[in-house]
Amino acid sequence: MNAISRHAELPRAFPALFLSACLLSSPALATTISNGGYTATDAIAFQWQELGTPAKTPVAGATRVLGNDDDAFTGAIGLGFNFSFFNQTYNQAYITSNGMLTFGSSTTDNINTPLGGHMNVSTMPLIGVAWDDWTSTFSGTDGVYYQSFGVAGSRSFVVEWRDTKKFDTASNSNSSPVSFEVVLYEASNAIEFRYLDMDTGGSSVNPDASLGATATAGIRDANADINGRYLQWSHNQAVLAGGSSVLITPLAAVPEPASLALLGLGIVGLGWVRGRGKKVTSRHA
Repeated sequence: MNAISRHAELPRAFPALFLSACLLSSPALATTISNGGYTATDAIAFQWQELGTPAKTPVAGATRVLGNDDDAFTGAIGLGFNFSFFNQTYNQAYITSNGMLTFGSSTTDNINTPLGGHMNVSTMPLIGVAWDDWTSTFSGTDGVYYQSFGVAGSRSFVVEWRDTKKFDTASNSNSSPVSFEVVLYEASNAIEFRYLDMDTGGSSVNPDASLGATATAGIRDANADINGRYLQWSHNQAVLAGGSSVLITPLAAVPEPASLALLGLGIVGLGWVRGRGKKVTSRHA
């Protein structure tokens, strides 16, 4: 893992310059989706910040948590900066063993669901990096690591799920561990998902959980099933390939659903007025 390129702090002008450059150089089959005031794309170069060692110890400055744990979560952990998420500001987050960050409180829920529907954690804002039933109690597993980087104004907070396995008692030592991480950026309030290795071992795990086939990836605000504030990248789809990243960036502001409706009506009205103007001009030409 140490051979993988190391994390580099993104420039302050990240939302406009960095994202544009990545999109211009992106592969033809890149995916971009938008919802809930955010846009997500996989048209970015993959990079990896290693926070752990083969000895299951953290690198300098990092902290190891949730080792030998199943369906567990940490207490509130300081990000080191204020982070805006769906127009709410947070400076702490909870980390779960099941591939999530949550705000305000946390959950041991290991049954991933679509982010736009009702769920047991409906009142909890969450970031699902690869929300699934993961465990660090099986042989060959490690735990979760986190660390803050950078200077005021351009800091980042990284969480790495290192060598975790899909919970399946029938396959335990036969399955393969996976590693993935998330980065929160202070300057842009962007969120980056990074997938280093997502192969759970094929038929050794039933059902096969490789590449996120049994996971949910995306973000969700409290009560998203009512207010529509969520962005789902994938749900039970084998699309989280090793060596890939997903960048989620907020729009200028996260509008309320009512504001979105008014904006839509305004655009329709403007188009109608312009259409009438063009027709009148053509008659008098």
